[in-house]
Amino acid sequence: MSTYYGHFPVPHYRLLIVPVADRRGVLTGTTWGFGGAHTRIFLGQNTNRDDLINDWVMTHEMVHTAFPTMSEEHHWIEEGIATYVEPLARSWIGTYPPQKVWADLVIGLPKGLPGWFDEGLDRTATWARTYWGGAMFCALADIEIRRRTATKRGLIDALRDSRGQRWHRNRVVSG
Repeated sequence: MSTYYGHFPVPHYRLLIVPVADRRGVLTGTTWGFGGAHTRIFLGQNTNRDDLINDWVMTHEMVHTAFPTMSEEHHWIEEGIATYVEPLARSWIGTYPPQKVWADLVIGLPKGLPGWFDEGLDRTATWARTYWGGAMFCALADIEIRRRTATKRGLIDALRDSRGQRWHRNRVVSG
């Protein structure tokens, strides 16, 4: 997160690791902003160093600390940013090959396309539309920003600390 955003998104972060017997890897995670940014992950007790290096869940959860909590109908933007930024951030530190980032987006983004009776991202009830539809929104925003600025700017510039401030889930704090 520090490489992607230029600093860790929040001044204080708590991580609760819940061990799970006879399992391996980061199984799931959830991040909250109220009460200070914190994440709970379920981690298999048989997890090794390589499992953690190759894991995407923790990076996805940490992306959530850089964006304010939205109302439920706008949950897609929170998950979309995390889904879009996570592989990019991992790629920037060398733990995820750029070719894999783009291959995963080519495979994943179509999962976010609207169905026949879709009522938009604000009213979707499906996992794929929430995560991948939100990521598609981010990808299209990134492309459009780059097009309009002759590739001088991108979505990262909108997400990064550009005014000496940073989002702390529900409010702006001085940087």
